[in-house]
This record gives sequence, structure tokens and C-alpha cells, in this order.
Amino acid sequence: MYKGLAGQDILSLREQFGFNEIKQKQTPVLLLFISHFWGFTAWMLEATVVISFILHRNFDGWVILSLLVVNAFIGFYNELKSAKTVSALQHQLEIIVRVFRDNEWKLMPSRELLPGDIVRIRTGDFLSADMIVVEGRVKIDKSALTGETALIECNVGDRVYSGSVTKVGECVAQVSAIGIKTFFGKTASLVLTAKHKMQMEIVVTKIVKVLFASVIGVLGITTVLGLIHGLSFINLLPLLLILLVSAVPVGLPSMFTISMARGSKELAENGLLVTRLSATEDAATLTTLCLDKTGTITKNEISLRDILPFNDFSKEDILLYGALASIKENNDAIDLAFFDEVEKRKIDLSGYSRSSFIPFSSATKHTRADITSFNGERFIVAKGAYPAIKQLCNLTVNPLDTVIEQWAQNGFKTIAVATNKNNQWLMAGVAALYDSPREDSKDIIAQLKDAGLSIKMLTGDALPIGKEVAREVGVGDAIVTVADVRENDGGFSSETIHRYDGFADVLPEDKFNMVKAFQKEKQIVGMTGDGVNDAPALKQAEVGIAVKSATDVAKQSASIILLKDGLQQILSLIKVGRTIHTRIANYTVNKIAKTIQTILFVCVSFILTKEFVVEPVDMVMLLFLLDFVVLALSVDIASYAQKPASWDIRPLVKKGLLLGLLLFSECLIWFFCAKYIFHIEQPGQLHSLGFASLFFSSLLTIPVIRTELKFYRQPISTTLLWALILDSLLVITLLLIGFNSFEPLKSAVIAATILYFMFCSLVINDNLKNIFQKKAKPTL
Repeated sequence: MYKGLAGQDILSLREQFGFNEIKQKQTPVLLLFISHFWGFTAWMLEATVVISFILHRNFDGWVILSLLVVNAFIGFYNELKSAKTVSALQHQLEIIVRVFRDNEWKLMPSRELLPGDIVRIRTGDFLSADMIVVEGRVKIDKSALTGETALIECNVGDRVYSGSVTKVGECVAQVSAIGIKTFFGKTASLVLTAKHKMQMEIVVTKIVKVLFASVIGVLGITTVLGLIHGLSFINLLPLLLILLVSAVPVGLPSMFTISMARGSKELAENGLLVTRLSATEDAATLTTLCLDKTGTITKNEISLRDILPFNDFSKEDILLYGALASIKENNDAIDLAFFDEVEKRKIDLSGYSRSSFIPFSSATKHTRADITSFNGERFIVAKGAYPAIKQLCNLTVNPLDTVIEQWAQNGFKTIAVATNKNNQWLMAGVAALYDSPREDSKDIIAQLKDAGLSIKMLTGDALPIGKEVAREVGVGDAIVTVADVRENDGGFSSETIHRYDGFADVLPEDKFNMVKAFQKEKQIVGMTGDGVNDAPALKQAEVGIAVKSATDVAKQSASIILLKDGLQQILSLIKVGRTIHTRIANYTVNKIAKTIQTILFVCVSFILTKEFVVEPVDMVMLLFLLDFVVLALSVDIASYAQKPASWDIRPLVKKGLLLGLLLFSECLIWFFCAKYIFHIEQPGQLHSLGFASLFFSSLLTIPVIRTELKFYRQPISTTLLWALILDSLLVITLLLIGFNSFEPLKSAVIAATILYFMFCSLVINDNLKNIFQKKAKPTL
């Protein structure tokens, strides 16, 4: 018997070695802040500041510089807040290990490991420390660290290293080194934090490139006309730079950061951990969801419902042999069902010792153990799937077949037990296990179907069990075995994946083939899994979901980890993903419309008046004031689509272009009408009027863009509402008192401007939006 750590040993070793962790290098806070002054947008604004000071337009220079610093602080603050949220979530991703301390087996985070600890290792475990095998035998995979794909067999006395993965077998090992002291300590990492470029960010980048090309064309024409009218290029340059900046989504990085961090936190509160931020975007477009039966649809709380002896064996013999062919420390649901029944019937296991144990595998489908009894008798026991034990005992026909078939129709799973005492395997009998569906599974599966998802149930159990559970929870009646698919349909084809609602007798490798078959049909696939052999399928799927009881390897391969049992969290994932998608789509439409409106208004008004009606400082203020409000869209109350979202950008581009042209027309009409009605002739007042027209036109468009419904039918978040109000009050104050080249506007002019654009946006544009949407039928 091995001896683990206890009491004072733990305290002294902790003081000496610390925790089993490799602290990642943190970017200094100062450098993090300075990074917000680096990049295309920052360079353009900084160049504008320099040129403004060269032209002795000091006020413009200081205002633009101040706004640049304020924006950097806002981005810096959001980045720190997001990092804190992600760090808190990653603590929930800690690997749990089985450790022998204080003379009992305990589950604890791998961070708590110390040299000298005794650890139990099972197939699929990720090794988080260097260890020496003291009992059992395993084969490990070190390819992630060494590049070697061959499995390494490790026996008693052999060393296994941190960062390896257990592929075959089970063992007990003693920790020899932790943290940075491990052999691969400087390169191993327990949490993958690599950032993937998000699909929506790529889409927006493509849109901005098109806008940029259009803007450069319009500015080229305006520059030529300006030079013809006697303006110098150096005087035109600041405004040209600012207009170029207006095509750049200044708030996009913060928009993504806030949306994804908020979404990840919301999902964590609902029982999900996002290990790849872009997975929430993929969840928005999910079309097919493959669900494991056990532990996902069902409770995974297995109990023995019936025991049927065979030959001359008794029910107690079946329970005894079944328990001896199990390991309690593994916390396996079937094993625990046997141990629970053994304890209820007070069957004594203390007189038996186990000299070897072969764990369950998908190839053999049974466990096996060499046992020595208290009187010195040696025998072998086996426990596993009924067909596998039946074959082991060379039984071609068995009177139990009829009973097994009846059990399967009732939704019971059969476990058979056998023993070998005289070089002959004898079946001792069978036990009926039952794992009932969760109370909410039927309702949630119905909701997932209503959300436009195609649900496919996967189970390694026999066909009758699969059919019974699928019928009970509403998955469907078309359930078939994988073997029948291969025999009758020639494999997973387009017709096959659409014809059937679920598959039985599924092996882990079948899941990988299913994912690829769905993806060939242009499906966006979600796959649930728990075992080490599920890892390829989880990684291949756009949304790989590791269930709560999954192995460490499965969790590392997945992009979503369920922290609770059941399906409710998956429904939350779909809703949150689609909501984030809606917010980002709203931002994109707003950016397209605002860019088209601003460029055309500034350039066309220049052509008509031979003067720029706005100055560089006006445009910078407009840029930041509106982006400040648009950022609030990232936390706005947004409705999610009832069907899977799409990355088709054509509806977004059409909507943004049409809205931009409409806003430009309304803005230009009001500018010249107000100029005539209120007799505004002074350049300073024209600047104020131009700024007011652009600002209120853009601001009052946000309530319209944020929803596909009538603007008043979609509740608005408190954050966005206050952002709209405070932004409006600030600009109204500036327009009343005047500043720099701005001259004060009369309150009547300001009130008329606000009322005009309220009517245009909330009445005209809102109705035109709904007409356009009915004709276009957008997928977003």
C-alpha cells in the first residue's frame, strides 16, 4: 500500500515548492497603455495633431490630442477589465486530479499538487506534473511536447512527464516535480489562451476596405476641386486625414472586447466556459447539433434496476464479481452503481486483493481483473457489454437474449459479468442499469429545434435503448445503428445525415467522420463529447462542447466546456451567440451608413458652397462622441434571430449604403433649408450647423439601427439610453455657448435641428427600414 502526504508535510512542502503552476509573463501596464497609441487610426490622429500645431491651430491640436488620450484610457480600461474577467473564468478550467492524502482519495485542482503526492492516472488524463509510476501500466502521448507520435509505454519505476496525455491504461504515480521545476516546465501550459481572429472581424475588415477605396476616390475629387479654388494642400491635409479616419472603425476593437468578455461572463454564469472567444460567433451560425445521450440528454445517474443470475451463480455473486472488476477511485458511473448495491447488501470485499486490472476500452468493451481471495483462490473477473461478455464465454445462443431485448425496449442498459476459475469463462449473469432522461431534456430539445437547429442524438448504447430515449425526449423516431449506415447506405452521405435523427452503437471515431460529413454539406456543426477518443471530433467541429465529466484531453480540444450537466447551457450558448452577432451586425451597419453620410456631406457641401462646413477638430469630436455611444451597443438589449445567423455580408452592405445615402440626403437638405430659414451666413455658425446636422442625424439613427422591429418595440438598455442622453446634452451645451471656430447657435435652431432629425430617423427611416427588410428578407 502506498503512502501519500499528510498534515505538516503539506505545509512545509508548500512553503518550499509553492503551487504547481507556471505563471505567464504579463505585459507591463504602462506598455499596455502605450500600445493604444500605436496603429493606423492612432497614427492618422497623431499626424493631424502635428499638422495642426504646425499650422498654429493650437486649439484644434490640443482638443484632438485630448480626445486621443481619453480614447486610449477607455480602451485601456476595457482591456484590463476583460483580462480580469478572462482570468477569473480560466480558474474554472483547472485540471482536477485524484490524489491520495491523509489516507484517503480526494479530488483537487492540479495546482495543489506537491512532490511526494500519490496520484491516480486514467485513460484521457492530462499530466500536470512530472511523476514516477508506482503501480499499473500506461501508454502516454508526448507528441504535444516532443513531436513524436508513437505512444510510450510506462511501467512501474518509469517517469511520466508534465504535458503528456494518457492514451491507454491506468496507473498510480508519485509526483516528483511540479511547476517550473518539471522537465517541460518552461514550455508546458495548462490553459490555452491563443486568440483566434474572429469571423465577423474579418467581414468588417473587408467592408472597411471597400469603404476606404470609395472614400479615397471622393476625397481625390474634393482635393482637386479645393486646389482649383486656391486652397493649399497643407491646409486641406488635416481635414483629408480626418475624413480618412472616419472610414476606420475606431470603436471596433473595444466593441469586440466588451461584447465577447460580457458574453463569456454571461455564459459562465449559465454553466459554460468559453476557451476560444470566436466560438460564440460560431454558435450563432450553428445549424447541426450532435448530442451525446449519456450525461447530456440523460442524468448519468445509473442505478441497478434488476439482476438476473445465469448458470448456478447467485445475485450476490454477480454483485461481487462486478465490484471486483471495478475501481471505486475512478468515479465511473457504472462502477459506482455496483459499489452502491454491494454496500446496501453488506457484501464484504475486504478479503479480496487485485493483482492486475485492465480498464475498459472501445475495442474490448469490458474490464478485467486478476483476483486472489482470502483463502488463496485465484480467479479472473470481467464486466462489460453483454455482446462482449457473451463472446468471451463462447456463447452463441443464450436464454438471456430474450430478457436483454426486453430490457433494451424498456430503456435499460445491460452489463454482463463473467468469471474464469479453471481456464474457462463462465457468464455469472446480467444486471439492468437505467439512466433516465433529464426532466428538462424534452422541452429544451424542442426549443433547440424551434431555433432552427437540426438535432442528432449519438449513443454508444444498443439500438433499442437509443430508440426509447430518442422517442421519450422528442429527438425523433428515425434512429439507426452505425453498422446499418455502413451496410445499407455505404457510409455517411448527404441523404443519410438528413434522413436519420440519431445513431446507436457509435464509436468515438464515428463522431469524427460524422462531423466531416456534415461539414461537406456546408453545415456548421456542434458536437458534444467526453472521452479522449472524442478529441478529434471536438476539435474538428466548429463548436466542440466538452461535457462536465469529460476527460482533460476532451476539454482541451473543445471550444466550450459545460460546467453543469444537461442541455440548458447549450441553449444559452445559442442565444448569447446570436445576440452578440446581432450587436456586431448593428455596429457594422451603423459604421457603413455613418461613413457614407459623413464623406458625401462634407465633400458635396464643399462643392456647393466652395467652403468646408466642418473643421478637422469638429470631425474628431464627432468621431469620438458617436463612437462613445455606439460602444454602448455592445451591452445593449438585443433580440436574437430565431434561425441560425449567416455571414453573408450583402444584406449589411445594402442596408448600410441605402441608410447612408438617406442620411446624407436628409442632412444636406436640412443644412441648406436651415441656412435659408434662419439666415445663417457666418462661417462659424455654418460650422456649428454642419456639426449639429451630422451629429443629431447620426445619433438619432442608432435607435433605428439597433433593431429590426419598430424602434419603440425593442427595449433599450439603461447604458445606451444614458449614453444617448448625455451625449446630446453635451453637444447642445457646446452649441449654445460656442467654442473655438464654433459660434453659438440660437436655441430655436438647435431645437428645430433635433426635431427635424427625430422625425426623419424615428418616422421616415424607421418605416423605410421595415419596408426594405420585408423585400430583402435578410438572414441576420
